Amino acid sequence: MTDHEKTELEQNLTSRSTWMRLIHIVLFAIIFWLAIPVLAVVVVLQFLNVLITGQRNETLRPFGRQLAIYFRQIIDFLCYSDEHHPFPFGEWPVADSGNTKPASKPAAKKKTAKKKAGK
Repeated sequence: MTDHEKTELEQNLTSRSTWMRLIHIVLFAIIFWLAIPVLAVVVVLQFLNVLITGQRNETLRPFGRQLAIYFRQIIDFLCYSDEHHPFPFGEWPVADSGNTKPASKPAAKKKTAKKKAGK
C-alpha cells in the first residue's frame, strides 16, 4: 500500500460525515423495520374493507401510497442511491392524487398453438 493510499484510507476512516452516515443508516434501518407492522395493518384493513363492503377504503389508500413512497425513500438512502434524508429529517412524502399505478406495458397476447390440418 502506498503512502497516498494510506493517507486516503486514514481520511476516509476519520471522516465525520462517513460516521454520521452510519448513524443515519442504523436509524433508518430501525425506522424501516418498525414501519413494517404499520404496513401490515394498512394491508389488513384494506382487505377487510374490500371483504365487507366490496370497495377499497379511499381514505386509507393515500396513506398506503405515502407509506410505499416512504419505504422507497428509506431504501434509496440506505443503498446510497439518494442523499436525501427521509422523514423525520425530511418531509413526509406526498402521494399524487392521480393514478397511483405505474405505467406498464400492454398485456402480451397469448400464443396459441396452431394445429396442422392433415398430415
